[in-house]
Amino acid sequence: MNHASPSHPELYDLVRLTLRLSRRFLSALDEPLEAALGLNTKELLVLAAIMDGAGTPGAVAERQRLPAPTVTRIVTKLVGRGLVERVTDPGDLRRQRLRLTPQGEATRGRTRATAQDIVDAHFGALPAEHVGAALAALRALEADLRAAPTTGEALA
Repeated sequence: MNHASPSHPELYDLVRLTLRLSRRFLSALDEPLEAALGLNTKELLVLAAIMDGAGTPGAVAERQRLPAPTVTRIVTKLVGRGLVERVTDPGDLRRQRLRLTPQGEATRGRTRATAQDIVDAHFGALPAEHVGAALAALRALEADLRAAPTTGEALA
């Protein structure tokens, strides 16, 4: 196993390719998800974060790496649609906790099946061995990124 660091051009190419693929994936998902569920991908990411235990707008913003004002706007929309509710934290009356309503849980449940159908329709012809290899490589890269010091830690 080679643990040599990749060159800077390789890292830059990796970032560019990942961003390009991410835009393509989001483009393929966003409109069909909005048509099927009435929610765009960012709104679904916020819904997922709340379902997965991010109980405050700040926690959602951190988990999904979204700006706090964006999360606040999305949460307000989700509350208005009856998918999320704000509950006053009994331990700190100034703090609002977020939780899915039963309608929000049902919507989140439909999301995976709908997204899977969309992904299959757009990308189902990709060779399984390429998808598996890319998934394994990306999981390893994600683990490496989690273990790597942040820029501030590296400079200390």
